[in-house]
Amino acid sequence: MAQYPIPLAGQRITAALLASMLPLEQWKTGNTDRAATTTFTDDPDLSIVLEANATYRVEMYLHYAALDAARFKTMWNVPLNWTGLRSAIGPDQGQILSSTSSGGTGRWGVHNLGTTCIYGTRDHATNQCAAIEEGVVTTTTAGTLALQWAQATSNATATRLGSGSYMRVKRLA
Repeated sequence: MAQYPIPLAGQRITAALLASMLPLEQWKTGNTDRAATTTFTDDPDLSIVLEANATYRVEMYLHYAALDAARFKTMWNVPLNWTGLRSAIGPDQGQILSSTSSGGTGRWGVHNLGTTCIYGTRDHATNQCAAIEEGVVTTTTAGTLALQWAQATSNATATRLGSGSYMRVKRLA
């Protein structure tokens, strides 16, 4: 079982040691809307600085809304020389969920961190869907981990990453 850090017998318990045992968390307190763009951009809220030569468990819970014509796409921006994979769970691209039902075809893939994942929608600018992305990232250089997202197809109606979307990062080694 991975544990970081490993407390040693007789070691002084400090605030820094205790803080290093806690996960890092970021969340969106407001919506971010993007219209007429397919260019991936870091989300302004869902990013965390990672240390060099470390391994992290990353979880993201995403609340998003988009027209089916635009859709919602993601990938992760990670420090140089990383290793790892991420899973992507949510409505499958091209799938339109009804406004009263959570049913539909899902996507259940495992991808490189920089691979584009496109999700289905509720075909509405504000009715949200949920996607979960998670993975383990090993770094050799320090840098920022950020969720990047955009519209899959440019559309004048904004695609939204909603308030309450959440990122949790726990150092494993």
